[in-house]
Amino acid sequence: MKGLACSIIVLGHILHTSSFSIPTSSTNRIQHRPSQLQSLFSTKAPSNPVEKIIEETAEVKGEFENEFNWFKTWHPVVPVEYLDPEKPHQFKLLGMDIVIWNDGEIDKSPLFGPRKNRPKGSKKKMGNWKAFVDQCPHRKVPLSEGRIEDDGSLFCSYHGWRFDGEGDLIDIPQLSTKEELATIQRNPKSKCNSFPVQIVNGVLYVWPDASEDSKIQSLLTDVPEMKVKDADEDNMWYGPWNFRELPYGHDFFIENVVDGAHVGVSHHNVVGNRYNDQTMTMHTVEKLTKDGFTVGNGVTNDVADGRSTTAFNAPGQVIISSPYGNEGACQYLELYSSPSRPGFCNHVGRIVIKKERDGKMPGGFKQFTAPIPIWLNHLLASLFLNQDGLFLHAQERTLAHTKQYRASDPSVSSDNFADAILPVSTDRGVMLFRTWMKRVAGGMIPFQGDTTMPSINNDVVFDVYNAHTKHCKYCQDALKNLKRARFMMFFFAAFTAALRPKILGVGGSIFSGLAFSGIGGLLNKVIGMFYRFEFSHAANH
Repeated sequence: MKGLACSIIVLGHILHTSSFSIPTSSTNRIQHRPSQLQSLFSTKAPSNPVEKIIEETAEVKGEFENEFNWFKTWHPVVPVEYLDPEKPHQFKLLGMDIVIWNDGEIDKSPLFGPRKNRPKGSKKKMGNWKAFVDQCPHRKVPLSEGRIEDDGSLFCSYHGWRFDGEGDLIDIPQLSTKEELATIQRNPKSKCNSFPVQIVNGVLYVWPDASEDSKIQSLLTDVPEMKVKDADEDNMWYGPWNFRELPYGHDFFIENVVDGAHVGVSHHNVVGNRYNDQTMTMHTVEKLTKDGFTVGNGVTNDVADGRSTTAFNAPGQVIISSPYGNEGACQYLELYSSPSRPGFCNHVGRIVIKKERDGKMPGGFKQFTAPIPIWLNHLLASLFLNQDGLFLHAQERTLAHTKQYRASDPSVSSDNFADAILPVSTDRGVMLFRTWMKRVAGGMIPFQGDTTMPSINNDVVFDVYNAHTKHCKYCQDALKNLKRARFMMFFFAAFTAALRPKILGVGGSIFSGLAFSGIGGLLNKVIGMFYRFEFSHAANH
């Protein structure tokens, strides 16, 4: 149970929150003064806006209007460690279906043919991860429903066309001569459209532009990553990555993680307590530019548990830094997001800890490094994410359907939240991010294909299998093993109750049967968490 509790706390930190140590001093309370907020967040009635926020955002206006291009930047999608390299995987990015796959061949006799003919002991070599438009050039069916063959080719399971890692057509089984194949290969339409890919710190990034010049442009653009001084590298501890497709948009995810004020309330009984003092102030540390901004939580002394900064690095990285104690230790939350489709985003995150100067792990952080299986780490993530997932899911869809949010509809004003009231300093990060969205990123995310915002559906929020499990090889393996264990428990329960009374006695047989049944029932509940996880604030006392 101690390991489970530690896992919940770790996941709470990994996935999206700022410092959970909230200042309680009355001197940190916000001094309100009536005024009218006249910018992106203008209100119809007088409110108490964040001090100097108008001046801060006014400096940005016109300086780099609509400079950002969503298709000419690197977007994080998934940590490759969790993908099965022998299967193609479908993901979405900016509304486009993409197939992510590995072109490695098996290490013995890498030939195209049935897997039952593989040489004994052969294993797939790790090749290069690829990202293609998820359409076979032949009839536009999804390549993600195909296969990866032993020779490292991507096989379309509709008519058997095969492609190499560069997207070039290498076989059409219906043809009888190589000359016929060569003729078709010379047609540029026979080639798969591919995107530039980079793996940084284990995370796969995609440059969502398949044009001819995309490779050069992508090479000239850095992938956003957490910067660590060389002198500190040996003193760093990196937690495991977590990922899933969240049921709310990329911009609502960023809005959520730059807002530390929700943590103690929304994440009650996990990383906060709704009944504790929630006093907090936020100030700007680094002013808004086209590249992002940094806010702090209002504690200004040099070393203080509870002091933290939240840095947004456009378009999808947030680093939350929380110093701890007096010996140089610090907790970092390394969080990433990319727009997958309207109303959804790809999220990747982890916790990073800088140890004390002498290399020791601070006592307050030892609980975060508890050794638990990766699948359990992923499983417990639902507890934290679903605490505020319903809010963000419903908020985005309500604003979109009532025309208060531009989403991907250019006909709607880019003054998102014009009817909302944001009167306290803890809204500062949200206001700065929405200002960046409006003035730098065009006020909307330019999704391709169907741009319709889906309706509110709590079942989507609680869906764990499609959001994560189906893509994660660790969770898939654990799910298979748990199902086997469940079967064995129920089998032993029936066997003990029916056939062992003479050996164990009637009482012993009944007790053993109930024990096995109880374990099987518990396993059944754990198995259910791989598919669905519900949460209710009304029941979270």
